[in-house]
Amino acid sequence: MIGDYKGTVKNKVVTALLQAYHDCLDYDGLKSILIEAGLLDLKDIKEIDPDKSLDYFSFKKIITAQNILLYECKRLLFEIGRKMSFYLFPFGKNFEEIVNELNESIDTDWRVKIIESSEQLYRIEVKNCIFCTQTGVPCDLFIGFMVHSLQKSLTTDKEVSHEIQILSEDSLRDFILTLIIKKCS
Repeated sequence: MIGDYKGTVKNKVVTALLQAYHDCLDYDGLKSILIEAGLLDLKDIKEIDPDKSLDYFSFKKIITAQNILLYECKRLLFEIGRKMSFYLFPFGKNFEEIVNELNESIDTDWRVKIIESSEQLYRIEVKNCIFCTQTGVPCDLFIGFMVHSLQKSLTTDKEVSHEIQILSEDSLRDFILTLIIKKCS
């Protein structure tokens, strides 16, 4: 892997991601990703202190392995992101708190920032998305995570759709994610 991979990711983020893999891919799928990443020893991470951290380099190895093994599995990655949202923030936090805690839990050179919010939409700027592939394909896992994080903070008569706008051809890992809130039909 090319690049600078300094920083840390709290174990609770890693645990939520691995649990989402387990739910969507079963135990063998989870193991396949960890074997590809060379980190099979993390399969039992839920027994580790959730407030401690994993180095960002190891986390990026997991994401890279995921993106290799699940290449072009857009719906599956979206569902993994949705499940990860549930495991990381089951309920009781509003959307702004989730964005802030996510930034605090992943300490590296990325940023997720709400740049506009109203009753109809949230516009989120993502800089240097850590969940995107090295090729810069926008990240269905992270989009699924954000859509579901907002969805579960709303009443049941509302639903969330999304649009993505890439900010630069030079860095497809920088984008604006617009989450649109509508009444269910």
